[in-house]
Amino acid sequence: MKFNPEQANLLLFDLLDKEEDIVHFSTTRIGGVSNGTYASLNLGNFSDDSSLNIYENRSILARMFYKKPEDFIIPHQTHGSRVLVVDTSFLSLDRSTKISKLYGIDATVTQEKDVFLCATTADCVPILLYDRNKKAIAAIHAGWRGTVERIVEKTVVLMQKTFGSSPADLLAAIGPAISMAYYEVGDEVLEAFHANGFDLTGAFFRATPHSKVHIDLKEINRMELIRLGVLPRHIEKSSYCTFENEHLFFSARRQTVHSGRMLTGILLKK
Repeated sequence: MKFNPEQANLLLFDLLDKEEDIVHFSTTRIGGVSNGTYASLNLGNFSDDSSLNIYENRSILARMFYKKPEDFIIPHQTHGSRVLVVDTSFLSLDRSTKISKLYGIDATVTQEKDVFLCATTADCVPILLYDRNKKAIAAIHAGWRGTVERIVEKTVVLMQKTFGSSPADLLAAIGPAISMAYYEVGDEVLEAFHANGFDLTGAFFRATPHSKVHIDLKEINRMELIRLGVLPRHIEKSSYCTFENEHLFFSARRQTVHSGRMLTGILLKK
């Protein structure tokens, strides 16, 4: 992962940057108008930040790509595993109906061009998928609950059913998220993964028999992609930790409820 040479407050995946038919980005917290704990490029609606600031931040992002804020599909995520197909019928809906349809959605897929699919995060894992063969894309928000509910599998299966995608053709980019060193969870989280059949070998540790568990949510999702048939060489996993890099990222774990949100997005060119 690297900084965008043309927009220094945005990050790019090396894997996806080679592809001519897509545009993608992952934001940092730099370059917006919000103040205080939300300084400065807060792109998440659901906080105490001013709605005017959030809209202006989204406008700033949109202008970087010569787009309007309305060209960015940003679900109202609820840490679930529902996936929405963004098709022509969805895009033809009025704004209020789109907002209603996007409630409770944690991943989107499309073959429509010139629209950004986005995932909102501040420690959870953003994942972008691109099928070079079928020209289809996806944006996934994978918190621990969504991961346990196999949101990655549900997204890949929906791409197979809707677009005829093959996992072997998918490129997958796993964005900045909290690292295992800082992601401490209760035993109930570990038990939920085991109860749902996850092999967490190498993706968790417990410092002492009586301490809390640390899990590597990025690695768990990488292993899930491989299990589904995505080739390891077709996966890029960001090394950036949102908790550790306070100057670059918002972090819900670090800032509690007073955290802004980053966006990670992907678009098919016309």
